[in-house]
Amino acid sequence: MVIMASVTARLSFFGETGYGESEPDANTALMELDKGLRSGKSGEQCEAIVRFPRLFEKYPFPILINSAFLKLADVFRFGTNFLRICILKVTQQSEKHLDKILNVDEFVRRIFSVIHSNDPVARAITLRTLGSIACIIAERKNVHHSVTSSLDSHDSVELEAAIFAATHFASQSKAFATSVSHRLAEMIQGLATPVEMKLKLIPIFQHMHHDADTAVRVRDLCMELLPNYPSSELVTVTLHTLSQLAARSLIDIPKQVDLLLVYLVNDPRGAVKTTALRDLKTLSKKGPHMWTSENIEMLCKFTLNTRHTGLKTGALLVLCELAKSVAISSFNIKHDSAVLEICTKYCYHSNLTIAAKSVELIISLAIEDMKTQASSEMSDLCQEANTAAEAFVTVASESTSSKDRDALKTCLQSMVSLCKVTVHVIPSFVETIASLVPGAPDDNAVLLTECLAAISTYQCEALEMILPEISAALQETVSNGKHRLAVVLSTLVFQAAASYRLTADVTDIILNLTKATNQWIAYKIARQAARYGHHSLAAQIFGSLTTKVSTEHFMFWLSGLQEFCKGEESLMNFDTDTTGVVTAITDATTHYQKGLSNLKAASTPTHPLLFQCEYAKLRTLTLQGCNQLVKACCSFRTSPPPAIAASLALTTGRDIHRCGHVATQLQKCADQFESLSSYYGNLYQASFDADPRSLENVMLHQHCCQVLAQAIQAVLNNKGSIPDSSSVSTLPGTLVMALNSRMIEACQDIVHGLQQTLHSTTSTALPISYQHVDFLHKAIVTLVQIPLQFPRYLFQSLQSTNIKLAISPQPRTQTEPITIQHDTHLTLKIEGVIQHGHHPGLYRSIESVQLSVHSVTQSRGQAHPDLKISENPTNEMSQSAEPHNDYFSTQFLLAFPLPGVHVVHIEAAVVDKTGKLWKTGPRSSLLVKSYDEAMRIQKHMQQQHARHQQRAGVSQF
Repeated sequence: MVIMASVTARLSFFGETGYGESEPDANTALMELDKGLRSGKSGEQCEAIVRFPRLFEKYPFPILINSAFLKLADVFRFGTNFLRICILKVTQQSEKHLDKILNVDEFVRRIFSVIHSNDPVARAITLRTLGSIACIIAERKNVHHSVTSSLDSHDSVELEAAIFAATHFASQSKAFATSVSHRLAEMIQGLATPVEMKLKLIPIFQHMHHDADTAVRVRDLCMELLPNYPSSELVTVTLHTLSQLAARSLIDIPKQVDLLLVYLVNDPRGAVKTTALRDLKTLSKKGPHMWTSENIEMLCKFTLNTRHTGLKTGALLVLCELAKSVAISSFNIKHDSAVLEICTKYCYHSNLTIAAKSVELIISLAIEDMKTQASSEMSDLCQEANTAAEAFVTVASESTSSKDRDALKTCLQSMVSLCKVTVHVIPSFVETIASLVPGAPDDNAVLLTECLAAISTYQCEALEMILPEISAALQETVSNGKHRLAVVLSTLVFQAAASYRLTADVTDIILNLTKATNQWIAYKIARQAARYGHHSLAAQIFGSLTTKVSTEHFMFWLSGLQEFCKGEESLMNFDTDTTGVVTAITDATTHYQKGLSNLKAASTPTHPLLFQCEYAKLRTLTLQGCNQLVKACCSFRTSPPPAIAASLALTTGRDIHRCGHVATQLQKCADQFESLSSYYGNLYQASFDADPRSLENVMLHQHCCQVLAQAIQAVLNNKGSIPDSSSVSTLPGTLVMALNSRMIEACQDIVHGLQQTLHSTTSTALPISYQHVDFLHKAIVTLVQIPLQFPRYLFQSLQSTNIKLAISPQPRTQTEPITIQHDTHLTLKIEGVIQHGHHPGLYRSIESVQLSVHSVTQSRGQAHPDLKISENPTNEMSQSAEPHNDYFSTQFLLAFPLPGVHVVHIEAAVVDKTGKLWKTGPRSSLLVKSYDEAMRIQKHMQQQHARHQQRAGVSQF
């Protein structure tokens, strides 16, 4: 019970409470399952067993998992075979938690005792259970002996279980793989072993890659089997085993590629050819750099010569995989080469799958050709790829087959890749695809429209040319009731018209669509409109949806989005004089403040909306900074410097003070924009799950603040110091593909305009001239008038990563501190679990977790006079922990030599695969009370002495 109490204290934070039900802690949950295990009814026991994986996912910490598996091992030892099968399934489902078992010896002892049973089924279940936990008992010699001995069993069930266990132990243990290889060789070569059993024994060899000698010996044995057992089943199993062995050991990949190509060309059996192609594709992923030009040429000739459609498709799959890797340099792309003959012959094939793969191949070759040539003009190969892709899309877009739809999707993805390398093909692609959308089936039309949206990110002007066609297609789609296609077409219209306002006709069409369709589609359209800067339309749709949602939180969320869009709408049309700019920015700030209040009301513990609130807050602060800068520029025109300004400049030695109070105002604005730049940087670091475009959006706003801050600082400098282009913030290279190109161009214009202004105003009497403030005023107007494009991460997150921490020791109550003597150390143990959403690692994954601990003295306590402390001691520590199966643990040793109350702050950050640090949190704090034992004893003695004197006085009286 003491152990379970500590489990509860450490793990109760990890509960997930459903609506209307109380959350049991770890102690209660495990006791409930234990009660079911000790039940006399088999049904209740099975129900308790199958609930253990859910318990492990909910409380994935070693102390609970160890206790639970020991209880399961007891049931396994004394239970029925059916219960043992249930426990076997639990071990297989909870494989990533097995290494958290602390008492491995005791756990294995209870399981292994059943291996001596007289029941072969019980022994078989035990062997499979031992194989399932091989990762934690890989070097147990007694288990190795039992598995090897069971291979001689005459019971088929036990023999298959032994093969299962041998497979798992061979993949984990070098010693077992070496020792069992001889026994397996004897069984496979022996005449007494049935062929069906040999087919199950051969795949064990694929795991014997731990050392080169064993791998070579196993490979030689399998090579002897190929001519001795020429049946189709044995050949395919042996070839696949050799391929897996080569893929793991890597040293035999060239030999295996040659062997597979020989069987592919010479063996007449279709099953063998199919296996060879499947394994060649695997090796093309594992070691593409080991493929020679002869291998590729041989595969190309087979593709040309074979008449079987499936084999031709498989060979093209391998060639496409190689063309996407470093093996592309081994392709011969001369005019009369075999690979170009394949492209020319099959790009227009009647089988659309073959044609799609051929188009993908020629586009990969064209991309490599464009990268290697010095000129940016289209090469002949690129023009051929362009023609083939357009012809294929024209044919495939009319098909209604799901198989042809997959081929169309493959080709469209390749076209997007080609557009990324050369923009010369974009106008032709856009025109061709746009002409096919109206007549294509709905599913194909959606794919074509999504392809247009992807292509336009590389050249936005291409969509503007076909905007009338897209608008006409949207109107026809709305009238026909094809709402799914209408959403994608609406997005395309928003993207095409991102540089200007939508026409009244298009706006009416979209509003009619939102009224005719359901609320979710209307919300998606409004979301896309806000992402591409059409805030007037988005505000109308969001406003119409606020009364059509089921919860108050959704209503506040939609109201907040509506206010944000209204704020951006007020910045789109205003007079560029000071009054008009100040009025527009003030209105926008007011709307943002209202929207931020709604957003906070929409937050829940499960959806705190941290990024959304912080992004809106920073936008509000940016607008306020712009407002202050405009007012400062206005005060320079309306309030000249006082007469004392000249003498103040002489006194301070700063010539800028001759301009009066405007210098101080501008300096405050520069400091504010510098602070905003750092705030945007912090928001960037906290957005680990954001998509790359959303991160670029945040980085772009950070860059704008840096440009404005440096522009103001350049104006505040004396007239003799003109900064060159290197001293002003330049545009980050990662933002070249950002959607908001107008803001990028505006930042570049501000940098160039600043240099021109500073060069043209070097002869002015005052350090700040009217040209300077006019330039700053114009810069603010230019940036404010650009419609803000909300990032995707504001609306949805495709990747979700959450870190939960369990800190020990914990106080008995939240307000009570942990007590410790000042001359001892506190051992702080931090355990954590990484929780993922539906798409783990979609954009970036965690390499390690960095845990930081620092302490601050909150209040000092009484210390002994002899205690000497030179300064206020603090703890500043940091450690990195690599997660294993999403679990990590580390410990800190903290000293508190100064008696008093201390606050220990704990913060977690993550490091991704590229080494970049992300400050994701969470953050936690702990109260620690350090006391002086000698001072406590002295105080206790004084109290006793005072009580003794009081009693003496009373008795004397």
